[in-house]
Amino acid sequence: MCKIRNILTSCVFLQKKRNESFIKLTTMKTIKILRPLAYSCLILLGCLSGTQAQQPQIKARQASLAVSPASVDAKVKRGASYTQNFTLTNSTGTRLKFRCSVGDFWYDENNKRLTGRAGTLPRSASLWLQFSSEEVIIEPFSSAVVKAVITVPPGVSGSFYTVPTFEGMPVDKPPVVSANENSTASIGIRFRGVMMLTTDEGAEYNVEIMKGQITPPTAASELEINLDLRNRGSAHAKVRGAFAILNSSGTLVGRGNIEEKRFLPTQRDRLNNKWSGELSPGNYTGVITLSYNRVGLEPTSLVYEIPFTVK
Repeated sequence: MCKIRNILTSCVFLQKKRNESFIKLTTMKTIKILRPLAYSCLILLGCLSGTQAQQPQIKARQASLAVSPASVDAKVKRGASYTQNFTLTNSTGTRLKFRCSVGDFWYDENNKRLTGRAGTLPRSASLWLQFSSEEVIIEPFSSAVVKAVITVPPGVSGSFYTVPTFEGMPVDKPPVVSANENSTASIGIRFRGVMMLTTDEGAEYNVEIMKGQITPPTAASELEINLDLRNRGSAHAKVRGAFAILNSSGTLVGRGNIEEKRFLPTQRDRLNNKWSGELSPGNYTGVITLSYNRVGLEPTSLVYEIPFTVK
């Protein structure tokens, strides 16, 4: 016997690269939380009932829903207006009504994500955005475009953020279940996007390496690089990097890349990386180069050296 009630699917969109994005899918059933990654929301519709011996062989159908773009990271002019289109795709057999709204996001002192009502969190762009329609109905196996108009105030500078939210529910009531069966199904879908808007003038960029540490490799663990970074600027920075390991003679004995990580204005967080190579006992220096892009300016780089000893 299977009972599905009040399934809430929440999709949080994060940006992977400037022109690429991915969706982090979180599915909650009662209090159990599963967190797989997916490129669309897959919702299993249907429910079997009866004892195991009485259950017919039914193939599960997968129905997908999607919102595109997943994330927007754009350069804007102060005092200008822009239009951003969002495409909502319904590849299910259910007629859905979506409600469009915006909210804020930021972070706390432990770098945990915060959400709030429009205009309540730092560097909010939520009040700049207005949807052409607050509600839209999407027929089965079709899509619809929702326009969002962004009006940038003339006196702002730096980066500002908002979370477009699309909440969907079936338009029609679920079908009546046979009296001999004890199964019901209802779904609710919430898609949350991220819009990051940076002014082409007046934005300040200042990422600092506060301190760094290299933990040497052992027989049981890899070499680990741990950097403490702070963004003192008014615009977000996507920091990426590379590292080189030099022995006491200055000879290159190892190298690797550091994955990109986003730092919002005033945010302080760690940047970690591991290296699986082997090093003989001796003295070494890790030379770390970090870089990030700046709107309207050339990319900039930071170089940081960390000596360490392998015993």
